[in-house]
Formats: sequence, structure tokens, C-alpha cells
Amino acid sequence: MIHKKIATRIMLALSLGVVWNAAGATDSESTDNHTVIITEHDYLDGRIDGPYENGSTVIIKGGKGDEVQGGYDTHGDSANDNTVIIDGKDSHYATITGGRSISQEAYRNVVDFKSGNVIDEIIGGEGSHYGNENKVIIREDGKTGYGIAVFGGDSRIHSDKNEVIIHGNQIYDDIVGGSVEVWDDTYVPQTSAINNTVSINGPITVNGDIMGGIIMNDRSGKIFKDIPFERLKQGNTLNINTFGVTAGNIYNFENINFNLPKQLEDKAMLTLTKNEATDLTGSKIVAHVAGDTNVTGPTKIVLLDKKQGELIMKDATTRNQLTVTQGVSRVTSLKMQTEDNDIVLYINGKPATDTTEPAIKQDETTKPDKPATDTTDPATKPDETTKPDKPATDTTDPATKPDETTKPDKPATDTTDLATKPDETTKPDISLNNTDSVFHHGDPLMEQTKSLVETAVAMASFTNKGADSVAETMASSVKAAIAKNNGNDSRFFNSTMFALKYKTGSHIKTYGSTTQIGFGMQREKANGTVTFAPFMEYGIGKYSSLVDSGVRGDGDIHNFGGGMLVRYDTNTGAYYEGALRVGRISGDYRGVFTVGGPQAVSFDSDATYVTAHAGVGYVKPLSDTTMLDTYGTYFYSHTGGDTVRLSTGETYDFDAVDSHRLRVGTRYRKDFSNHHAVYAGLGVEHEFDGEAIAYYDGASTPSPRLKGTSGLIELGWSHNVGQARSTYQQIGVTGWFGRERGITAHANFGWVF
Repeated sequence: MIHKKIATRIMLALSLGVVWNAAGATDSESTDNHTVIITEHDYLDGRIDGPYENGSTVIIKGGKGDEVQGGYDTHGDSANDNTVIIDGKDSHYATITGGRSISQEAYRNVVDFKSGNVIDEIIGGEGSHYGNENKVIIREDGKTGYGIAVFGGDSRIHSDKNEVIIHGNQIYDDIVGGSVEVWDDTYVPQTSAINNTVSINGPITVNGDIMGGIIMNDRSGKIFKDIPFERLKQGNTLNINTFGVTAGNIYNFENINFNLPKQLEDKAMLTLTKNEATDLTGSKIVAHVAGDTNVTGPTKIVLLDKKQGELIMKDATTRNQLTVTQGVSRVTSLKMQTEDNDIVLYINGKPATDTTEPAIKQDETTKPDKPATDTTDPATKPDETTKPDKPATDTTDPATKPDETTKPDKPATDTTDLATKPDETTKPDISLNNTDSVFHHGDPLMEQTKSLVETAVAMASFTNKGADSVAETMASSVKAAIAKNNGNDSRFFNSTMFALKYKTGSHIKTYGSTTQIGFGMQREKANGTVTFAPFMEYGIGKYSSLVDSGVRGDGDIHNFGGGMLVRYDTNTGAYYEGALRVGRISGDYRGVFTVGGPQAVSFDSDATYVTAHAGVGYVKPLSDTTMLDTYGTYFYSHTGGDTVRLSTGETYDFDAVDSHRLRVGTRYRKDFSNHHAVYAGLGVEHEFDGEAIAYYDGASTPSPRLKGTSGLIELGWSHNVGQARSTYQQIGVTGWFGRERGITAHANFGWVF
């Protein structure tokens, strides 16, 4: 049915009425110079084009017509980044193209078919040299009549990295990720149709075929089959995400993913009906079982039902290995099971009622029953479908002739028939290493699950940065603000920004800021001064993680809480300081796991945090304008655990993360006047714990941790602008190296109202 596309283009080329720029038509609305909305008019013999070759959007709310193109170029330019949205239930159009260039490339065009009627074909992007990175989305209310052809991308040379996503239960002629149509066979060695993706989310019927890529001659209709793997099949992916998909055949997919819905059904996920070979040589077949799929009892799942024709798996990898994942948590490789030309998966063993082969298919012949006492089979010659019964006393096999295969013995109690296909001499090996549960409680989790708990480490490190902000600069900010207010209580503002990288066995990068606003109070005692500072705090930031398996995770973090700082400065120069903080911290996770095929995963997490620090130090005057501050501080933080549900279905229990840090250092200060001062310092910090771990189904994830030693170098400047202005400012920067690497910068302000 792929040839229907050629005929359609000839008919459209002969159309007499053409609307080159729909923005000027009386039946359209223009929202800006790149967007046009088609409402209720008939272009029965015409074409509707977007206002520009690049960056146009055409929104179809109604009307009828032959062809709609989001962007169309005829002057040697490209047609990129155009969008066509069909969202009118009464609209009727023959052909929809996101963007088309007759002499250059078509990149990143989109067709979003939400509702209405399209009766011929949909093309994401069509270019002369390149038709790459285009997308077609067909939603549940998009009607396709008796069948349309769908192409993610189309070109004369390269049609790569296109995507087709189909929902609903409509009828289609062909579905193609990337199509290449040459005018002359001599151009074939230059072509490619790779890295395309077709995802089927509804029980559709495809009268023709589903193809990752196709290379053909546009004039003769010849389809080229002997194209090297790296130019036609490589990277092409078929995602079957539902039960009940029917197609004639599938071609040119390296990756075939059966993503089992949570609710299992008693039907095949993909049924192929054409009486022709299905060649899966070189394909990687993966079954993704949702993490929350509840299978009770033995269950048989038919992944691919081949009604007729040969199922070819020439290479050993495809023939012998079926990869099965449980969400993003576990993966196992099972022996590929074929039964009666179907690819099947057993969970929790074979059903008790499944003691015979499936029902006989068309063109299959049944062997006659054998006597119960006959425990061996005679040698079978090629093309034999039945053999006469052997006498009960004959218990030995005759010699086997060359190229003949002997069937395994049948138990004496087996009186059932085996469905036998013509030319079949042996049945596929269905002795199973997966007749037991596919996954067991307590089975190890994949290494990539470490990426999930990096979120807990990032949240713990974020909590620690808030504690650092309080310990490092808030006391000086409070004291300066009070001093500017003649020793009276005063408000203050303290903020720290940071960009840091942590070694956790892999690594995490965090970026963010934390801010405290509070009220400072100071009381004179016989031997010194006590400073109190209750405060509220808010922090916001982002993080990214990269584990050794190559999985990257990204997320956002924010926290809100409050606390109290207390400091006692003695008259001898010694001081003692402590603080307590309590609040809530939230984080999320977004990542793509790669083992067993790309799977997107996300979750949200919330926890309570508690931190405390206790420090002691001594300020020694070196001169009238210089001093040396030597200190030691212990930090403790507790970031609570959480139970989270992954988008892939699993429920993980995250343990709390406890951090214990000890920091020692010294800071040199120089006053240049009554209004300016600078400081510089060195320090070292050791983290004793900071381990994160999570549990799923009786197993634990790998455990990243913050444990390790870091050094710091700090520089800063403070400015007291005078009694009349009653404000205090301090800015500084700290560089970290070792386990914790990066920069923190702080800004502190105090003021009097």
C-alpha cells in the first residue's frame, strides 16, 4: 500500500486551485505573523500553506480541502520548525504535511492530529535532502476513515530521527518512521532511514505494514531490501504499548519493545497477518513489565502472534535472548520462546491448562495419535507431515538419515496431538528457564537504580548548605546589624548562593540559594555577650546526577523552615555557637534509564529535615587592625525518609540520610577603616556519613554517599556604611576542593527601620 503515496502526489500536483498563503484568506484568523487558524470554508481543489517556510503554525478548526502544509518552500530554502494542528471534529482533509521543502531539508516539523478527519496521508516533514527529526502525533479523536498512510519523515536522501506516536483504535494503510524515495537507483548508496521511532498506544489495525524505515524508487515503486544494517535498520525502534495491535507485517526495526500495560489482557500485543516472512534478524526484543503489575498465578503473554508466514531469527542473539525488565528496577535475559510461530512470555510458570500446543493455524496439519506404548519417534524425512503408527513392540529408532532430525521422546501418558506445520521436522525448544517467576522477591536491583537515590543525596547536601549559611556568615550579619542599631534588637538578611559538585561514588552537581530573614537580639552578661537570632529560611535550587551506568537524573529542590542561632562571645576572645533548624524539603527526579531500552522515569519526594551545629572558636588580636579567628564546628543533619511511587509503577522506600561533619579552620581579618574590612581563610572538613539507600521488593539499591574530606579557601569583604544609614553589607566567596568541589558565594545585609 506504500504505492498509494505516489498516486496521491500525482493527483495533488494536478490540482488547479492553490492557496499559497492562508493568512490572507477570508475564512482564516491570524493570531500573529507566523500563525494562522483555518475555520469553516472549503478548499476542495486547493492547498493551504503556512505564511512562512520556517516557524509557521497552522491550526485547523474546520473546513475541507486537499492538502495542508505548515511550511512550504519552493525557492531553495529549508522548511523547518513548522507545526500543523488539526483540532476540528468536522474538518475533512486529504493530506497533512508539517513542513515541506522541494530542494532543501525539512527538520523538526510537527503534525498534531487531535480531532477531525484525514483520509489520505500524514507526513511530519518532507525534504529533498533531509527529512529529519520530524514528529507525527495522532490522538484518540483523530479519524482516519478506511485507512491512511503515516510518515514521520520523508526525503530523497536521509530520513532519520523521526517519530510517530499513535493513540486510539483507527485503521491505517502503512506507518513508516522514515521514508526515502530516490528518483534514480544510483542514489541508493547515499541514503539512510535510521534512528526512527514508532510508538503504538492503542489497538489499531494496519492493513499494510509498520516500518522503521524504507528506501524505494519513487518512479518505479521498487523497494530496496538489501540495504546495510547501519543505513536502514540501525536505531529504528518499535514500541508496542498496548494489547490488540494488528498489522500486515513489520520491517526494519533494530529495537522492538513490548511495554506491557498494568492491566493484562487475554490477547496478543502484536498480531501479524500477511503470509510472508517476518525477518527479526539483528533485532533486540524487550518486554517491559510495569513495576506495579500484579500477576497472580501462572500467566502466558503472547507478545507477537504470527498468523502465517515464516518468523526468521537467523542470529543467535535474537533467536536465543528475550530481555525482560521490571519497571526500571530489574532486568533479566530469558531464552526466547516461540510457540507455534508466536513469541511468548511466561510469568509465574505455565498455566496448568496449557498442556498442549496452541490451536492449529491455517495450513497446518495434525499428526495422528501414537499408541500409548510408543515412547520414541521414527526419523522424519523432509516434507513429511504424518507417519504411520509403529507397532507397540517397536521401541527403538531406525538410523537417522543425513539432514534428518529426531524428535524428542514423548511420555507414554501423552495422548495429545502436536500441531505440525508443513516442512517442520522439529518443534522449537520450549524447555524453559523461565517457567518459574520472571522476577522473585529479593532479586538484585539494577545498578542504574543508584540514580534514583542520588536525589536523596542531593536533598541532604542542599540541607547542609543551609546549615553552612547559618554557621559561616549569619552570626556576623546579626551582630553587625545590632551594632548599627546602638545595641538594640534589629532585623537582618542573610543569603548564600552555591554551585557545587560532590563525589558520591558517581557524582552530583547542585545549584541554588538559601536565604534567612530574622530578628537579632543581644544581651550583655558579666563575662561576655549573648546573641539570639530566630529566623525563617527558604531555599531553591536544581541538581543533576550522573552514575557509572550512564543514567543522568535531573530535578528541582526547595525547602522552607525556621530555626534559632545562639552565640556567646566571652571577654577573653573565646566564643561558643550553636544553631537548630527544622523544616520541610521537597525534590523531584527526571531521568531516562537505558538498560533494556530507554525508559523515562520520574517521581516526587518530600521529607522533614533537622540540622544542628555546635562550634567553638578563639579570636586573637594581632594588631589594632588585624585579628585571627580559629574555629572548630560539628554539623549534624537528618533528612527524613520517604515512600515514593515511580512513574514506571514501582514503590520505593527511601531511608533517611544522616550527615555528620567536622570542620576546622582559621580566618584572617584586616580592617582598613571604620567602614571597610577584608578577610581570607583556610579550612578542612570531613564528612563521616551521608549515605543514601532505598528498598524495593525485598532488595536494596546501590548506596551513594557524601563521605569524604574537602578543603576550603575563602575570601570576603564587608562594608559598614555609617551610623546615619544604619546598614551593614558583606559579600564573600568560598572555593571547595576534594570530595566537595565548586564555589559558594554569600551576601549578608543588616538594616535598621
